[in-house]
Amino acid sequence: MINHSTDSAFRYTFPNGQTAYILDVPKTFTYTESLNALGLTVPSPSMVVIGGASNMSLESKKLVSQVFTQVLAPIADAYGITVFDGGTEAGVIQMMGAARHATGGNFKLVGVAPKTKINLPGYTFQSNIGDQDDHLTPLEKHHTHFALIPGSSWGSESPWLAELATISASHHPSITILINGGNVSLSDLILNLSAGRHTIIIAGSGRLADEIVNTINGSNPSDKETIHELAKSYHPHQLSSFALCNSLDILKNQLRSHFNPTII
Repeated sequence: MINHSTDSAFRYTFPNGQTAYILDVPKTFTYTESLNALGLTVPSPSMVVIGGASNMSLESKKLVSQVFTQVLAPIADAYGITVFDGGTEAGVIQMMGAARHATGGNFKLVGVAPKTKINLPGYTFQSNIGDQDDHLTPLEKHHTHFALIPGSSWGSESPWLAELATISASHHPSITILINGGNVSLSDLILNLSAGRHTIIIAGSGRLADEIVNTINGSNPSDKETIHELAKSYHPHQLSSFALCNSLDILKNQLRSHFNPTII
């Protein structure tokens, strides 16, 4: 049986028994209306996770996985942070969901993705942009909420990630974490920085993350003017880094300082 969603979020149960609220976002919905429809009406600190895991070595993947399980998920849980990411069963987004599950986290984990790129068995989505893509991606099964937004390509979700996290945080602290990443992640980064959100780059994770850090420290500057402009405009006051070779306690302390925790 094919189900058609409405302007309200619906509850979906994954094959593993995990449930999530999913909103098939109408093209007329604002960011605030989308959060309200998902039941995310109470402001809270927010975190945006952007990037990927392409061309990452096995050792780097292991270290990045530890960043999620030993730092990001526990910090999000302890301080009531709502985490926003791409929501799919791939790369670092899959790691975020797996870390929430592995640590028994209770924090809200919100996936934001273009509906035409998503496969959700048993459901068809509202579309105003034509047929869905032939190569569909499953949703990550440990997320708690999904906003499936209008859009025909990856990257359509970039402004939604930035704005939903800003609105959700309201007067609370908010932060972005960049791991690895490519062209879409660069768009994500620019939008998040433009929104005034501090970003921590995980150095040693490869691709975009290392390109930016190597430009900042001068060891291997990028040939892209955009990267140089980001480094010049936002480092160090809004753009900092954490090296995977360092103790995770350093990253924990960076995040604790940022969120001004009342629970240690």
